[in-house]
Amino acid sequence: MPIQIEQLSHTYLPGSALAYPALSNISLTISDGEFLGIIGHTGSGKSTMIQHLNGLLLPTSGSVTIDGLDTREKKLRKQIRSLVGMVFQYPEYQLFEETVSRDIAFGPKNMGVDEADIPARVANSLKLVGLDPDEFSEKSPFELSGGEKRRAALAGILAVQPKYLVLDEPMAGLDPRGRREILALIESLRRDFGTGIVMVSHSMDDVAMFADRIAVLDKGSLYMVGTPEDVFSHSAELINMGLNLPQATQLVRALRDRGIAIERDYYRMDELSADLIGRWRHDR
Repeated sequence: MPIQIEQLSHTYLPGSALAYPALSNISLTISDGEFLGIIGHTGSGKSTMIQHLNGLLLPTSGSVTIDGLDTREKKLRKQIRSLVGMVFQYPEYQLFEETVSRDIAFGPKNMGVDEADIPARVANSLKLVGLDPDEFSEKSPFELSGGEKRRAALAGILAVQPKYLVLDEPMAGLDPRGRREILALIESLRRDFGTGIVMVSHSMDDVAMFADRIAVLDKGSLYMVGTPEDVFSHSAELINMGLNLPQATQLVRALRDRGIAIERDYYRMDELSADLIGRWRHDR
């Protein structure tokens, strides 16, 4: 069953002079195993929306259901949070235990996983994120490098074995190598385990490369949702919202301005490169 968002609205501090409507009447279905990218200008409601997906925030009106489970039902929230793993920006700041293994074990224990099964979950989660259990299990999280901390924090979420993984700018602050490694991990989870991915990102290239669909938020509303090709064909509208375009789309626009006829609106650099190389070989 999918994630179903129906007419979701959320107001911070309702009924007060400081009331702020962060989301307005959003309806969206996220299919099993789908990779949904979420983009929007700062303040568009992206983080507010995803915090509804595991009951951290509750709708002011409307509903959110996870595999048929309504987040407004308090007794269901533990089950919902076992289905939806939430990764915030800089997840390494959530590390707190004395050892890496104890930190990773915290989630499964809290979810009621049998104690006998937890060591295997810890080891498997470390392997998934590319950390050797023999080397890292008994280390203090605070002895790790920045990239290792990010991976250990992700391992703690993966140890719960969520069906859906929700990520808020997971590559924030990482160098190019770290970004590639985290993206490869996310894609491998989807490919190998069928994990559904919902990822908020400011990187248009990342969502263009990996997302099945992209949801565009603007001023708390769902402005559009579609495939990367659909969404990035609305380049002028995205620019008016203050959003960047994928590098390939920017290059296509620049080439056209210089009189080079490129018919297709590319949004992936590998596809544009193949087109340009083909033209070069043809013209030789």
